[in-house]
Amino acid sequence: MPFSGNRSQNGISSISPTTNKSVMPFNNVPTIQDVLDGRVSIEDIYPHTRGNWAPGEDVDKSYKDKGDDYKRKERDEDILRRMYDREGKEKNHQAWEVKVPGGSRFFISFESAQRYIREKGLPFKYLSKAAQNTLVEKSRVGLIADSINKVFLVESINSLEGIKETGSAFCVGQGKFITCAHVIMKYNKSSISEYVNGFGQGIIINLIQNGRSHRAQLVDVNLNSDLALLNADIDVDPVEIDGEANIGEDIIVIGSPHGYENNVSTGTIGGLDRRIYSYEGAPQYMFIDAAVFPGSSGGPVIRIADGKIIGMITLIVSTEGEYGLNAALPSSYIDKFLNSTK
Repeated sequence: MPFSGNRSQNGISSISPTTNKSVMPFNNVPTIQDVLDGRVSIEDIYPHTRGNWAPGEDVDKSYKDKGDDYKRKERDEDILRRMYDREGKEKNHQAWEVKVPGGSRFFISFESAQRYIREKGLPFKYLSKAAQNTLVEKSRVGLIADSINKVFLVESINSLEGIKETGSAFCVGQGKFITCAHVIMKYNKSSISEYVNGFGQGIIINLIQNGRSHRAQLVDVNLNSDLALLNADIDVDPVEIDGEANIGEDIIVIGSPHGYENNVSTGTIGGLDRRIYSYEGAPQYMFIDAAVFPGSSGGPVIRIADGKIIGMITLIVSTEGEYGLNAALPSSYIDKFLNSTK
């Protein structure tokens, strides 16, 4: 508002009293007060008549936006922030249930549940909204239940020497299962060439789940990577393998420690690209901190975030009686092995 006690030379009220700070140091530089007092024409400053100070319609605002337009940036940022927060909360609390044989499977979004239904050829009516406050518990339980169905206890019996080995195997294709080569038959990694031709001879292999035993045959081995491919007449869906893994990812491990079928433990990936053996062609392993004990070799390492296999339990790095530093073969080696056997 104009100050009532402050009048310019021509009698027009000024916006504020003139102070020393409002006087520019150079005579050729006009001020806003010069324009208000009529000493300088706006056309002399801006020949194209721009800004709210000029007469007529504004072409380009140079002083002040109308209303609260000057807050546009703050308002836009607030809208985006609220949209982001709402979207994040909805995603974190969504839970969609799909009925499957023997129970249910849970998903964090409608799209992922719908995609699963299409892939499995299930009726759409099997999809429903689940209770939101139990999403994390249900999704993990559903993941474990789905994964356990694809993992088997391996029983390898050396009929010539009367020795039995146990471990785990998981389905990687129709009737195809992956396990560790040393689960099928013990061998010395420092002299691999001695075992190539006669590996697995005289060995009886069974895959066991829920008390049912299935005879399996050894199809191929890679002793450098400690991998064995088995064939068995079992109708089960294969796992999905992902070659990428990152330190700190949460994981689930399924194994058969001391012959106890399909025991589940959880942990994180503690290290990648760890070299344990020095023989030619030796792989580099990932370290995990999940509880693993003898008999778990061949068990899958499953990423909790998406249920994909990112590795296979291979060995325990320890001195006598010490556990905790466990090595898993990254799934990239499994992929390469499977591609070579096709």
